[in-house]
Parts: sequence; structure tokens; C-alpha cells
Amino acid sequence: MQRSGMARVIRACSTGRWAIAAAALVVAGACGDTEFNTVVPIAAAVTVSSATNNQSAIVGQALPQPVSVQVTDGAGNPIGNVTVTWTVLTGGGSVSSSTSTTDLNGNATVIWTLGPTVGAQTLSASIATGASTTITATGLASGTAGVTIVSGNNQTIGVNTASAPMVIHISDAFGNPVSGATVNWSAPAGATLSATSTTTDASGNTSVTLTSATPMVATVTASSGSLTAAVFTVTVQ
Repeated sequence: MQRSGMARVIRACSTGRWAIAAAALVVAGACGDTEFNTVVPIAAAVTVSSATNNQSAIVGQALPQPVSVQVTDGAGNPIGNVTVTWTVLTGGGSVSSSTSTTDLNGNATVIWTLGPTVGAQTLSASIATGASTTITATGLASGTAGVTIVSGNNQTIGVNTASAPMVIHISDAFGNPVSGATVNWSAPAGATLSATSTTTDASGNTSVTLTSATPMVATVTASSGSLTAAVFTVTVQ
């Protein structure tokens, strides 16, 4: 009887050990499942901040605000620690860094200095998944730099006959045309100009013509602000 009782005790203990072992396996399996099912967010989109898109600056200068983009996952949640690559597409400008890393809010910024081209310039922000966005800025003329003669100099006309247009061009320091610049024209007494003040067009050009009722050698001056004036000579005979 004693042996039989002891056998039952041994079997009970053995059964308990197997139960504990089985429970341990269940717990381990549960832990393993939790680790395996952890979801790592995937960067899916790059969006430019509307406050930093479509800015304007004088060509050759940095935009007033750094350009900012946000990286998000497929659900629109911001993702941090993502590398954003910046690439100038058009305009010939430059950026302060070729890459930036997003912060906890998914934002990355860069300083964009525009190139010498007046008008639209573009910059790309992309991430490793292939998502990207294009940022646009407008380059403005840097201010007048010079007045040059395009055509109409050293011509000879008849009395009371209108000359060919005397055309001047105004450009900025980068050679870009300056539109909307006021040009003042002057001619000697006895000669008549079609206008004494004109404005440059989108190509940076403007012009006048001259007539005279008497023969002369007329000197016509085109001036704009503090720029060196352009001087035409028209012989009337």
C-alpha cells in the first residue's frame, strides 16, 4: 500500500511538472507572438508645408523662410528619423544641405537659395521609399544693372520722316530682363520724340521714334534712375 501511494505522489508531481512546463511554453509563445506582430510604420508620403511653398526672393538670394516638408505613413501619421533628400530641379539654385532628417513631428527643413533665373524655380524633396514632392519658388529680378542699345543707333532719316524705333534693353546683374522700369528720353530742340517717358516690357525692352522738321544731327538720350544712360545719334537730312 505504501508503494502504491508513493507512486501516486510521484505521478502527481510529474503531472505538475509537465503542467508548469506547458504553461511556460504558452507564455513564451505568447511573448513570441507579441514581438513578431510589432508593426513598423512605413514612410508613404512627403508633403510640403503650404506656408513655405510658392515663396519669392530676388535671384541669387535665400528664400525668406526655410522650406519645410512632412513625412507621414499610409494613415497620415508623422514619422520621425526619416532621411529627406533635397534636389534642385530648375533655376540653378542651391540648398544648405543635400539631406535632412525628420523630427518627432515628421518635419524636415532646408534653406533654399535661388539661382540666377527670373521666374519659376523648383526643388524636390524625396525619401527612400520613392515618395516625393516638388516645391516651387519665384525668382525676382535683382534690380537694374545696365541700359544697353538694342537697335536704332546711327541711323539717317529724311526731314519730317519718322526714324526706326530706337530700342534699349535693361537687365539685372545676372543678365535677366527687368520689366516695368521707367525710361526717360530726351532730344535736342527742333526734334520730336514719340514719347518722353516709356516703360520696359516683359523682355526688358522699350523704344521711341524721332522726327524733325529741319536737318540736324540729333542726340537722343535714354536714362533710367542712376544707371548710365544710352545715347543714340540720328542724322536728319
